[in-house]
Amino acid sequence: MSYVSRALLVLGASTYQIPAIETAKRLGYRVITTDNVPANPGHALADASFRVDTTDLEGVLALAKREGIAGVIASGTDVAVLTVAYLAEQLQLAGPAARAACILTHKHRFREFLAKAGLPCPRALSVPADGLAGAGPFDGGKWILKPNRSSGSKGVFIVCTAAEFLTRVAESRAHSLDGTVMLEEFIEGTQHTCEGVLENGRVALSLLTDRDTAPPPYTATTGHRVPSRLAGAMQTKALELIERVFGCLGVTKGPFDCDFVVDGDRVVLIEMTPRLGGNSLCKLVEAALDFDLLAYGVAYACGDYYPIPKFSHPKPFSIAILGADRAGRLAWNEPEAQLLRQEPWIDNLIFDMPQGTAVEPFINGRHRVGEVVIAGVDRDDLDNRLAEFKRRLALKAV
Repeated sequence: MSYVSRALLVLGASTYQIPAIETAKRLGYRVITTDNVPANPGHALADASFRVDTTDLEGVLALAKREGIAGVIASGTDVAVLTVAYLAEQLQLAGPAARAACILTHKHRFREFLAKAGLPCPRALSVPADGLAGAGPFDGGKWILKPNRSSGSKGVFIVCTAAEFLTRVAESRAHSLDGTVMLEEFIEGTQHTCEGVLENGRVALSLLTDRDTAPPPYTATTGHRVPSRLAGAMQTKALELIERVFGCLGVTKGPFDCDFVVDGDRVVLIEMTPRLGGNSLCKLVEAALDFDLLAYGVAYACGDYYPIPKFSHPKPFSIAILGADRAGRLAWNEPEAQLLRQEPWIDNLIFDMPQGTAVEPFINGRHRVGEVVIAGVDRDDLDNRLAEFKRRLALKAV
C-alpha cells in the first residue's frame, strides 16, 4: 500500500526516531522532521527538516500548517506527546486528547491520577525547589528520584539516603523540562513493558516483555526478552489495568507503551503513554509477532488504515541495547563480532559509532552504542544465547 504525497511530521530526529522516518518514507509519505538539534541523524533522511523545538506548541503548529501535514508522530519520546495532542486538537488529526497527554507525561500528575482512581501506585512526592526538610522520607528504604518531565531514563536514580538524594537532585532537576523532580517509592519486583495497540478501547495487540535494566543506582533499559516469564494470570491483569486507565482518560485507539512492575500479586503501572515505544521495541514486535508496528503507527498518525493481526504467542526473541559500563574509549572483539553476525540466531547487530569513540557509561538512552536482536528456540535457549553474545562480543570502554 502507498500513501504518496501525504506528509508526516516526525517530532525529533535522534537515533530512536530514525526507524519511524525510514518506515514512513518506505510507505510513500513525505517526511518532515523537527527538533532543536540540527546534527541529529534523522534530519538527513527527511524530505524537509526544521529547527523548531518539539515542545514549542505554537512553533510546531505554525510549521505543521505551512507544510500541510496529514499526521504527526512522537516515536520513542514522551516530551513531544503533548505537542502531538495539541496538533491533533488544532488540526483534527489522530492523537490523544490534551488532558490524557498531560496526565500521562507528567509523572507526578499520573501518580495523583492513579491514587484518586484507587489503583496500585507507588508512594510519591514532589520535591520543592528548596529541597526536602530534614532527612526527608528516607528511613532505610529505596526511592527513585526522577524528573517530572523527561524521557530515556535521563536523570533517574535509585537513592536510599538523604546524602545520596542531595548528590543527585541537581542533575535530575536539570533533565526535567519543567525543572521539577519527584521521589517515588521503589517497588521490589520484576520489571516489564507492554507494547501494543488499542482498538475501540480494548488491547487489540500486545507484546509483554521482561525488561532488563542497568545496575543500580540507574534504571535505564538495556533490553527486553519475550516471551515473558510472567504468569498468564498476571499478564491478563496487566492488560486489564492498561485498558482501564486508558479508558478513564479517553484514549481508545492507537499505539501505546507501558512500563510496569509486578510485586507478588500486584501490578503497578510506572509509566504509560499513547505512542510507539523507544529502545527498538518495534523491532522486537516485528521479530516476535510478525507485525510491523512502526508501519501501523505511521499510518494511524495520518488517519490511514493498517491491518492488525489476530492474537499470537510471541516467538522467543530479545532486543539488547548495547552500552559501556564505564567512561572511556569504546572497544569490542571485532573478529567475534564478524562471527556473531554469521550466527543463525543473530538477527541484527549494529553499532552506532566506531571503536575508539569516547563514550560515557550507559546510564540513560543517550549513551547507547548499538543494539542486537537475538533469536532463541525457547526462552531458556534465548537467555543462554544472550549471555553467549555478551561474553563473545566483550564490549567495554578502556
